[in-house]
Amino acid sequence: MLESKYKLLSKEQKLMFLAGVFEGEGSFGFWGKEGKNNRYLRAQIRMCDEDIVLRFIDYFKLGSVSTYLPKNKKHNKSWKWTVSGDKAIEVMLQLAPYLGIRRQEKFIECCPSYKQSPHLQKSYSTPLIKQLPTKTLPLN
Repeated sequence: MLESKYKLLSKEQKLMFLAGVFEGEGSFGFWGKEGKNNRYLRAQIRMCDEDIVLRFIDYFKLGSVSTYLPKNKKHNKSWKWTVSGDKAIEVMLQLAPYLGIRRQEKFIECCPSYKQSPHLQKSYSTPLIKQLPTKTLPLN
């Protein structure tokens, strides 16, 4: 079995690796019915490689991992890491500079709606709002 060199990466290199995986396998946006108070922002990744999915929860120390057993025996078991609300914003603020332009633009589109969502009444959200991009994110 090959040894993983992931653990030897710096923190920034691990974040870049996770952003690449998220770019290919992840998604984020609002869930819930539009116009309702229960809409929330969520970031998630779902794939058949449990070890890669677990790297997200290990790195961010946020969210949860669920296991999905296929109904069809031809399909593989999969794992999904999910983080919602303010925690999703925390994650996306870290990932966004390493994502492609299309996903950065999607994140920026989500920000005005997030700023107006009901759960921002929580006091710890105020610093997050100040960090949200209004136009563009710097590409490193």
